[in-house]
Amino acid sequence: MRRTLLSVIGLVMVSIPRRIVETAETVAFENPEDAILRGWTVPMARLEGIGFLLLIRRTGFLSGVVGVVFGLVGSAAAVVPRQYLDFGLSLAYENPNDITVKSWVIPVTRVLGIIALVLTVVSLRSEGDD
Repeated sequence: MRRTLLSVIGLVMVSIPRRIVETAETVAFENPEDAILRGWTVPMARLEGIGFLLLIRRTGFLSGVVGVVFGLVGSAAAVVPRQYLDFGLSLAYENPNDITVKSWVIPVTRVLGIIALVLTVVSLRSEGDD
């Protein structure tokens, strides 16, 4: 069931990345109309979906190097959410300094980072038990 749900999420990411990005902008930015996407942002979002699908096809998809990288990214989001967000905005947008995120975005970024870190630790620990 979990793998099916994750597969659907991955397929949506591959199928409609622009709509997902636009929706995220509307939800997270005070001024979404000012955000200027870099040309490669939407194709990279699609590639992210493909990578997500490939990972969930594997058993223990948070194992090995992938798990460590996921944990490191989660750690960054948990410990320094503002800097993590600023870095992501600078990668995805031509004008990151003109974008104002809503007040709830930073705390949610921290929580998502903590969740990613916990999932990684649990996954790596259960892998070690096998």
